[in-house]
Amino acid sequence: MLKKSILRPGNKNIVTVDPYSLSSFEYQDNLISKGNIKRYDQKSFYNSYVQTKDVISSTVDIDNDVSAEDLKDAIEIKAYDELGLESSKEYSIFYFESNRVDGDFKVFNVIAIDKERLDEVFGELKDIKYIDYITVAPFLMKSLYNRKLLTSESTDCFVYFHKDDAFVAIYQNGEYIFSKSIRYSLKNISDTFSKELGKRIDESELYAMLAKSGLRNENSAYQQQFMKLFGEVFVYINDVILYAKRAYGLEKIDQIFLGSEIGNIPGIDEFCNNYVNIPTKKLEFKISKNANEINIDPLHTLLIINAQDYQTNFDESFNVSIFKRPPPIWKRPSGRLIQSVAAALVISLAYPGYQFVNDNFFLKEELKQLNEIDKRLVIEVSSMKKDLADVNKAKEEITTKLTLKNEDLGFRTKLLKEIYSKKVSYPMKAKVLTNLFDKVNKHNSKVVSVDNNSTDMVITVRSKKDKFVTELMKDISVTRGYEVSTELIKKDENTSYYESAIKVGLHGNF
Repeated sequence: MLKKSILRPGNKNIVTVDPYSLSSFEYQDNLISKGNIKRYDQKSFYNSYVQTKDVISSTVDIDNDVSAEDLKDAIEIKAYDELGLESSKEYSIFYFESNRVDGDFKVFNVIAIDKERLDEVFGELKDIKYIDYITVAPFLMKSLYNRKLLTSESTDCFVYFHKDDAFVAIYQNGEYIFSKSIRYSLKNISDTFSKELGKRIDESELYAMLAKSGLRNENSAYQQQFMKLFGEVFVYINDVILYAKRAYGLEKIDQIFLGSEIGNIPGIDEFCNNYVNIPTKKLEFKISKNANEINIDPLHTLLIINAQDYQTNFDESFNVSIFKRPPPIWKRPSGRLIQSVAAALVISLAYPGYQFVNDNFFLKEELKQLNEIDKRLVIEVSSMKKDLADVNKAKEEITTKLTLKNEDLGFRTKLLKEIYSKKVSYPMKAKVLTNLFDKVNKHNSKVVSVDNNSTDMVITVRSKKDKFVTELMKDISVTRGYEVSTELIKKDENTSYYESAIKVGLHGNF
């Protein structure tokens, strides 16, 4: 599904915005510099994202027979049903076809974002008037293939650690396959580290340690805890990868790309490789002349690449922004109205004589005819309304009568069933009981109690030997029309009798 933008930004300067960390970078003339979220530049192209935890995503199956015209409605209806969306909320819903094959169905990836949540996420960016493009974090990797920074002939896994979120995303042949938000955000890792260590380590201090020395730390207790904690992280990530491989029929993952909001964590790629046995690389792309001189979150680099891709293809498929700048004046309804008025004004000035004649002769006559037609239509509409009211009244009367008839029919049906039950079922059950009692006596046993319903009876019997109970059950089981079972033959320690509740299923063929 390819949607083209009505906005053609051309070769605009790029401004990336992270609504969670409130950080921003500008890309201009192949240089990256710090941005300012308190300043808005009308001439720049603004690009941002939402974290995976703030969206609802899944796949839905749509019958192959659904037409292209009905596809959007069919997917949105299924999304509300299968993704558990609340009807009282407004969502941005977008979708694209998955590579999964499911018989008579097409499988679509569906992503829904609560618009109220979008307002909350971007609430601190009020000084930025418009944001041209917002997508979900895992979709940023698509631009890496479009811009030929990664080959489209492999199956790649991306793992990214935000401070407040983390996700795993998988692409095959340059196309999105799967993504999942995971619990191991940097904040979660920091909290778990302090808890397991037994003392509180400030988050910023822990992030600084990771960015400086990675999992190898001068403090042996710290290093041991880092190794244990990240071991759990990559075991969990490996489980997610195995699930995705099974669910989407992936033969293998060729490579993993690791990135984090705090930048490169030394040694983490080797650690991941050892745990999941998949070649692992840093999620790092140098795209500017000053790449070695500026410290930039890899996600901002992806946002810049994504903006470059958008300014080439103008593909709106993954754009969920509700803060887009309005289209040019001539593309808005008000602009078209202004154009129409201007054209009418030109015509009126060019043909004043024609307008005078037309207004005073032809239009008045036409207005007179239209008024007569209007009066006739008003009469016809009133008549139709009266006929419709009569039909509705008759319908209500018929519905009332039908309801009464149905109630009467229900009563008579119930009565006939009760009569049948008394005439047929009771004598039959009496016959069954007589038959069973004879068998009980035959096998030296006594009936303690009987409980029955329409399909089976439970006869509690007592006997001096458990063998008698067993022989009784065998006798009943070979009798046509019966099924027999019991859960327990127990011995009463006070009387030395054996007792069992025997369940006899009735087939009705006696």
